[in-house]
Amino acid sequence: MFKHLSSCTSIVVIALISLTGTGQVASAQDMAMPKSMNEFVNWHLDRGACGNWLEAGVTKDMWVGIPAGISYTNTNNLRYDPASDQLFHTHHMVTSNGDVLSTGSGLMYWNADINAPMSCSAGFDRGKPYTGISVLKGMTDDTIYWEYTEKSQGKTTTYTNTITYTTPTTRRQTVAVADGRGEPWVTNLVRANPGGDLLKQTRLAGTWRGDMPGGATQVREISWLADAHVLKQERTVIQADGSRSLTDLYLMYWDPVNDHIATMYLDDHGTVIHGKIDSITTDGDTVTIVSSHEGSRFGNLTMSTQMTQVVTDETLTTTFQGMALDGKRHGLSWSEDPNVSRRVN
Repeated sequence: MFKHLSSCTSIVVIALISLTGTGQVASAQDMAMPKSMNEFVNWHLDRGACGNWLEAGVTKDMWVGIPAGISYTNTNNLRYDPASDQLFHTHHMVTSNGDVLSTGSGLMYWNADINAPMSCSAGFDRGKPYTGISVLKGMTDDTIYWEYTEKSQGKTTTYTNTITYTTPTTRRQTVAVADGRGEPWVTNLVRANPGGDLLKQTRLAGTWRGDMPGGATQVREISWLADAHVLKQERTVIQADGSRSLTDLYLMYWDPVNDHIATMYLDDHGTVIHGKIDSITTDGDTVTIVSSHEGSRFGNLTMSTQMTQVVTDETLTTTFQGMALDGKRHGLSWSEDPNVSRRVN
């Protein structure tokens, strides 16, 4: 819903009160203005404001160019450009059938004349243009306050616009008409997590136990890190005499540069192997994960292989294809037969 993350500051005025996301007020004594663009940028970076944020809902009677009662999804993006020392923001708001309700962009920069950040935004609501300017009222801890004035379809409306970073991966935004007409429009946005969304399909999370040669047992603890952005596997080997050793660590995470799920394997021999998920497919209750890997192992030999994991409600079966050392096919003692572990409830 919220097309206007922030807008254009032409003067700097600290309001005596400003609406927050819960309907409470912040006094002028509680709010502060940034003393530099670096401070303003770092306020956003410290709260993880950059990146894609997603939300969905039903439109309300708020924006001149957007009618109430329409189901929508909205993607907001904030990006910092170190070269220009500016923050850029975009939004793209679409209906359930893909029609564009609103789309637009803007930027924030430091204006030396007024000694404060400035930001501008413009775009289209249902194909008709709008422009807007904002006055930054101040910031308190994890909340930033704006007063936004929009010109759309011959009408000028002023709004209060408040953004609160509630957790590292969620934020709340409240917009209200400044003269108090109508109810505020409150939405909760979630940081986009493409890797986590894909990895949840694997059903790998949990504890897996399997037999090893010589009477040893391996236990794989697969769990989420970083608010479900990273899937971590720790493998412990339990010998027949009961002694235990944590032998290796395997991480799966989203690589935004290469637009895929990347992997990293580390073990107690000093191995470092990087890889990527090639595919995740589901057939009924069975999930198949295919991944490719290459790195340094066994005294700086290059090891490369493809791994296939088949996950069911009860079993995790791992096989390796094309295992090679320094480019030459080489079957290892553990790579030629399927490795089967059972889920521990």
